[in-house]
Amino acid sequence: MRNLKWREADEGRAVPIPTFVAQKVKEHLAAFGTYHLEEGANRMAGEYLFSNVGRTNILMYSLVNRLWTEARRAAGITRKITPHWLRHFFASAALSKGVPVNEVAEWLGHRDPKITLQTYAHIMPDAPSRLQAVMDGVFLHELDLPLEFDAFVEAA
Repeated sequence: MRNLKWREADEGRAVPIPTFVAQKVKEHLAAFGTYHLEEGANRMAGEYLFSNVGRTNILMYSLVNRLWTEARRAAGITRKITPHWLRHFFASAALSKGVPVNEVAEWLGHRDPKITLQTYAHIMPDAPSRLQAVMDGVFLHELDLPLEFDAFVEAA
């Protein structure tokens, strides 16, 4: 399941979410459905999981932060974890496990992967050793590569 974050009138961002989170969202939808919002002042028409107290889109950081804080406390989480911290956790976890920078950049909404690389390069200190392990595997074991790369020629 993916979460689509609205950005511009015709732009969205697909973000992979853990299976257990997707299941909780499905359960919420089955129990409560969505909140329908008509076009209007401070409103974007659509179906939403949540609305704010003014029955408009949740676009205010203070409201999101308040809702997040209440949910965190209800879950018994005492550590101060902010929604922005979750964004960094997501990027750090993905990059530390070898997810390509360009994919993480797209999910974070960075228009240029250089931004992601500059922000999170410290998360990938083992990149040289990972590459070394790949190269050791390639050169220390029999390599089964074609002598001619027709596929690359045809694609060009």
